[in-house]
Amino acid sequence: MTAETAAIDCQDLTFAWKDGDEPVLEDINLQLVKGDRCLLLGANGAGKSTLLRILAGKRLTKTRNCKILGQDVFMNPPGGVVYLGTEWSSNPVVRSDIVVSHFLDSVGGYRHRERRDRLLEILDVDLDWHMHQISDGERRRVQLCMGLMTEWDVLLLDEVTVDLDVLVRADLIDFLVSESETRGATILYATHIFDGLSEFPTKVCHIQLGTTPKPMLTWGPDHPDLFTTALGWLREDRDLRRVKEAARGRVRGPKAEVGSFLSR
Repeated sequence: MTAETAAIDCQDLTFAWKDGDEPVLEDINLQLVKGDRCLLLGANGAGKSTLLRILAGKRLTKTRNCKILGQDVFMNPPGGVVYLGTEWSSNPVVRSDIVVSHFLDSVGGYRHRERRDRLLEILDVDLDWHMHQISDGERRRVQLCMGLMTEWDVLLLDEVTVDLDVLVRADLIDFLVSESETRGATILYATHIFDGLSEFPTKVCHIQLGTTPKPMLTWGPDHPDLFTTALGWLREDRDLRRVKEAARGRVRGPKAEVGSFLSR
């Protein structure tokens, strides 16, 4: 990987919420070149969202070892990076009585009319919708249209397709593949939904309990089923997590309390 081809370069990243806390990310390594489409796989709580937010420049780390397009993601954030996460839908502004056309124009949609219109068709969005009257899935489509209508170089996606129906999701995936192949755009996509994704990634990265224990996989048609691979990793993650929690005296699930009906 050279400076000319590097898109995301994250080396030995460790992050804790505050000094003295156990790290939520430890020795994370992730390197992608321009045009890569990488799936970020791991269990709930593995650190995927935290990593994406760090890469988006939304979390300050002690060490300056995360770069996008050769620039420090927090101290000197590069242009051309789009982060789309699930927290957007809880913003009261996007649930207010505003017409979609006005909403998109307020973030520059009129300057990107050709791409905006293409995305309106792909995502099946009605410009006359009122944001407070539409469903969560329709609101998510508006978010995607808003985030993707400029020509981005690096796209960080955190579970934002979970609300989409299968047709819109399939058309969106086709659009993202086209963007990477024709413009050399790079995509890092965290998801738990693997239907229709077997031909999407060029790379697959496994985050296990806040670490990257295995070398990133270069993905291709000769690889096994993506769902089967993910399921095997998640079972491995759960077994390891149970061992670590048991060593600390922690057990998930129901607990019988002294004097309770269950303990009699």
